Parts: sequence; structure tokens; C-alpha cells
Amino acid sequence: MSWALQRSVWQLEAPLHVGMPPSGSLNRCRLYVPARALWGALTAEVARRKGMGFPSYEDVGMAIRRDVRLTYLYPAEQAGGDWYAWLPRYEPGQGLVWEREGDPGGDGLVPDAGMRPRLLVARPGTAVDPGSDAAAEGTLRETECIGECWRRPTGDAKPVGLVGYLFVRDGSAIQEALEEVQELFLGGDTRYGLGRVRPVAWEPASQVFGIDPDLDGADPCVITERVLAHASVPEEAATLSGDLEALAWWDDGQLRTAPGAQPYWQPGSAAPKPVRWRIEESGLWAMHVAGEPAEIAAEGVG
Repeated sequence: MSWALQRSVWQLEAPLHVGMPPSGSLNRCRLYVPARALWGALTAEVARRKGMGFPSYEDVGMAIRRDVRLTYLYPAEQAGGDWYAWLPRYEPGQGLVWEREGDPGGDGLVPDAGMRPRLLVARPGTAVDPGSDAAAEGTLRETECIGECWRRPTGDAKPVGLVGYLFVRDGSAIQEALEEVQELFLGGDTRYGLGRVRPVAWEPASQVFGIDPDLDGADPCVITERVLAHASVPEEAATLSGDLEALAWWDDGQLRTAPGAQPYWQPGSAAPKPVRWRIEESGLWAMHVAGEPAEIAAEGVG
């Protein structure tokens, strides 16, 4: 069994909100799009484009889960006609920082607190009391969104892109349907016009964010010390440097959590040595320990 690797680039045409735990009256936003949100958007768009009558969301969603593995989408900046993703990394003594791929003309490591103002805008909102037709007391809030343009210190108003990778099972008929997608609605509040993106590049690739993948197993794998998705690690394995986060999601009308309410390491967390990670159908990464040590040597990979 083998996989074909594709690189996709999307450009924002409307603000994008991907929620994270709020802070008071501020609905905070992540700086990346989890694979599950991308899976849901692709499922909706492909199902609506196929056939007649009511879209078969369940069948299309299961086909994508079976034949496609998705990475997270990370914010990207255009330089010299190419798109370069900004990726998270935990650095000792600095915490979470962001760095641009290859850093062509970039700024080196940018702290998370400095990265958020470059991408995020805030949208005020409130609930309306139907009795008075006025703002309901105590409902004023702001919602953070990734804006359509970078807010750079230099004042350049470059468009914001999103870069990610898709592993498509060889021979799968779903690849053609995915390549026909001309528009997606990602994240929350899409019925209010948020989250609209369009594809600007869809091309074969040999690496995943600069990492050489293994495309010949039941699931694609990468060998790297840094995770670029939420990742699970067995209790007996060495811990990572970074932050943990409990994940929960809605599925079939029920709120579901990770098995045993296990927290996941956040994107950017790093192991002491390169580790083999399996990319699961959910887009989460799992440390691959079956039949081999958790940590293995990998020259030239990181």
C-alpha cells in the first residue's frame, strides 16, 4: 500500500475563525487549521458537488477518511512568487515561537505574542434582546479571526495563505474530486461569510514541511523531532517539550474526547530526538512504537 503526496495552498478571501479556549469576553482564534476542520470542509464541498438530491455527507466523509490523510494548514506568506508557511516550534527559554520555511527574507524566530497581531483581527458582536430590540445585557464580545492580509511591521499588506499536505491512497478515485474543489468554507460562523478560501496551488510534493515522509505503510509516517499536529505519546515514552491540550469534538451528535481523556501535545512541541510519527485518519499524529523503538536515528531529518 502506498500514498501519493500533494501540497495545497489556499488564499483567504474572508476572515477565518478556528476557536480555542476563550479569554473572558474574547473568543480567541488558533493560528492554524486542524485537519479535522479541513476534513469537514472538504466533505461538505465534495458531497454538494457530486450527484443530485441531498448530499451524501456520510459516504463522502468516510471515503476521504479511508483514502486521504491530511496535515494541519498553517499560515503562509508570499515571497518571490512562492508561498512559505509559518510553523510553530517550542524553544527552551522562549516558549512557543514561529519560523518561516527556509526564512527567505523572513524575521527569524517570532514569539507567539508577536505573531498573533500579524494575523489576527477582532470582530465585535452581541446578542439582541427581542423584547427591546437592543443589545442584551452582558453579551458584548469580540471574536478573533485570521484576517485576509498580513499586518507586518513594515506595513506591507500581503495576502494570507494556508499551506498543507494531503496523502492520497494510490488508485483512489477521490483525488480527482478533491482537485475539482474551487472554494472551501473553513472554521466557525461560515454561514455569516467567514472562512472562505480558494485554492491557488495543488501540486505533487516530495516532502512535508521539509520532512521526508514514508509513503509505503498502512498510514503515512514522518520522522522528525517536532510535531506539526496534535500528537499522542505512550506513557512509557519520553515526554516532549511543549504544551498539552485536552481535545474534544462533536461526532454523530455527541461530544467525544480522546481515549481515556488523554491530553495531546500541541503543534510545535518537540522530542529530544527524531521520532517516527504515524499520521492517523483524523489528522492527529501518534508516536509509532509497534515493533521498533519510540526514538530512532534519522540522519538529515528534523
